[in-house]
Amino acid sequence: MQARRFTGLTATHVLLLVALLEVVVNRVAVPMLRPTSAAPPSWYTYLDYFGLFLFYFAGTLAVLLLASRSWQAAVCARDHRDRIAAGVIGLATVIAAAPLVVAPHAALALALEIAFAASVLAVVVTALGKHRDVGLQAGIVIVAIPLWMHVVNALGAKFLWPDNTFDGPSVALARAGWTGLCLVALASPYCFAPRPFARAVLRPLPLIVAIAVAVIGAALARTGYAELARAATLAFGVELTTAQPDPRLAMYLLAVATLAWTLVSCARAASPARRTVGAGLALIGLAGAAFKWPHHYLLPLLGLALIGEAARTVRDEELAAMPVTSETPPIGDTTWSAYIAQLAHGLGRVAGAIHSLNTRDDGGLASSLIIGDAAGIPMRVRIERIDGCVLALDVVLGREIDETRGATVTVWAIPSREVGGNPPGPAAAPAFKTGDAPFDERFKTRGSALAFNALFEDGLRARAVATLDGWLAYWQDEGLRYRVYPGRGAPVDHPMPLSDLALSSTAVTAERLITVIELLIELASRGIAPRPPSDDSPEPSELV
Repeated sequence: MQARRFTGLTATHVLLLVALLEVVVNRVAVPMLRPTSAAPPSWYTYLDYFGLFLFYFAGTLAVLLLASRSWQAAVCARDHRDRIAAGVIGLATVIAAAPLVVAPHAALALALEIAFAASVLAVVVTALGKHRDVGLQAGIVIVAIPLWMHVVNALGAKFLWPDNTFDGPSVALARAGWTGLCLVALASPYCFAPRPFARAVLRPLPLIVAIAVAVIGAALARTGYAELARAATLAFGVELTTAQPDPRLAMYLLAVATLAWTLVSCARAASPARRTVGAGLALIGLAGAAFKWPHHYLLPLLGLALIGEAARTVRDEELAAMPVTSETPPIGDTTWSAYIAQLAHGLGRVAGAIHSLNTRDDGGLASSLIIGDAAGIPMRVRIERIDGCVLALDVVLGREIDETRGATVTVWAIPSREVGGNPPGPAAAPAFKTGDAPFDERFKTRGSALAFNALFEDGLRARAVATLDGWLAYWQDEGLRYRVYPGRGAPVDHPMPLSDLALSSTAVTAERLITVIELLIELASRGIAPRPPSDDSPEPSELV
């Protein structure tokens, strides 16, 4: 298995560690180990101070992270919806941070509840959209429901049933909130786990951790149920009956084990966005359901923000990380050679000095190369095959630039889930909309809008929608590169009729691919200056 690289330690990782220690030390160990004697021993005093330090550290670090993310979201907002969400989250952060520096007040608590509910709604709204991970969109709504139930309970206890704070609707809503959080944990593998799920569920480490959590929890419940019930109440605000085992205990243990499986699976994921999802889910879990102190509000709000941010990119990252395998049928060498000859002949209509050759290495990888000159712009078409199956089409016009270098403009075709995703193309920023609805529905566009408008006019955008898959990158005045992987991020038979070629059909033509290359040449002619004529063009014998 290829070694997986993890990013370095970040402030979010530090917050996760601090929040976990705060739960263990400040919420559980300090109250449960409090001595009954009048004078506590020195070790307990140090433990109490350490728990207090963790309490303030967790709240302060969460405030700083939320404030930083709100500011970045406001500066880099894609639309008014993102700007409004950033403002609402920033306001909620300020209100939640106030009790860390001033004495709590009833009006401040009411403002915090309202701002918290509005912030959760804002995060949910910004996380929803097209071409995003469906599971995360469903999961973030499911997570938000228990949080809103808490707000309803708090507002109802203040305005609707102030005399029934400890019974009636308050108790029912609190229990419903705990049940909702359990359902979130039970649904977490289906909403938050790495994709494809069938591959994630077979990994041994998450399963081992989940089983260990379930076994340890069951053993603690059997040997010391009263202490376990008290610890659960102190740590997460989940009240269990102490006289006898709670009838919901099995559901709670299953929920914790399931959540542990999801968190480990996310932590081990190759996608950075999926690891961010795991961090956000862990922060929500560590906050618990008590909602007594500022970080009880700040941690779930930051966790939701992380999940909402990851929902924008996790689908593309996981599709791009799928192993490059050929989903195309094998084509005989004779049929393929005839197709390449027909392609080279057809390209003679739009380019000159056409030369072609085929190469093969010992690993079964074969390349068909066609080079030429399109109105003074160097052209190179490469089609790679392995064991007769087409892997990729790569077209370069102008200077050949490696795709690891950032591009002036990059246009990605949005693939359907059935055909997977293309490996990532050259990076470009920022994202923008062209204003052409069919084009924006078909492609994601990043980079310089000015350079894009110089390349694409209305007619060319319509032709691109009809003919292009994969990705296209343009480097200002230097080069244009187009790459597509048939069967992976693109239909098997576009832009090459691979199914017909596999059947050795005599009616196959290269017109589809020629049409695509003609469009690419026209785009290149609008953004790349032709090179001056020279007499040192390579002869066919030099290419072999």
